Amino acid sequence: MKRHAALRQLSSDHHSGLVLARRVSRLEADSDLQAAAQNLLHVWRAEIGPHFVAEEEWLLPVFARYSAPDHPLIVETLRQHVLMRALVDEIEETLAAPPLPVLHALAAALREHIRFEENDLFPAIEAALPEAQLQRLLMHFVRL
Repeated sequence: MKRHAALRQLSSDHHSGLVLARRVSRLEADSDLQAAAQNLLHVWRAEIGPHFVAEEEWLLPVFARYSAPDHPLIVETLRQHVLMRALVDEIEETLAAPPLPVLHALAAALREHIRFEENDLFPAIEAALPEAQLQRLLMHFVRL
């Protein structure tokens, strides 16, 4: 599906998230879990965390103006963000010996979240926002 230009950067960001999720989901008990967790945290801080912030500070508030602040898609997006942040927090706390199930849970949550945004959230935003608002978002995301 072709994305509106306003959402292309966010959609493009999903590729690195899927690559990370795939790599983490393939970890096994005899893998170097500490190194994998350190890499995951690096990608989280550099890419995924800022992506979430952009969605929370710009995308969702604009969508709320044209739907509702408690729209189920907004609530679900935030629920998923909170879940993944809690898993990242647990990984940070256990960095010396990160539990494999937590790493796998984060990988699964990230994959689910990306599918949700691509299949549900982004199409709903494209349908709800007038072109002028989409252009406003585009101008913001170009500056990032």
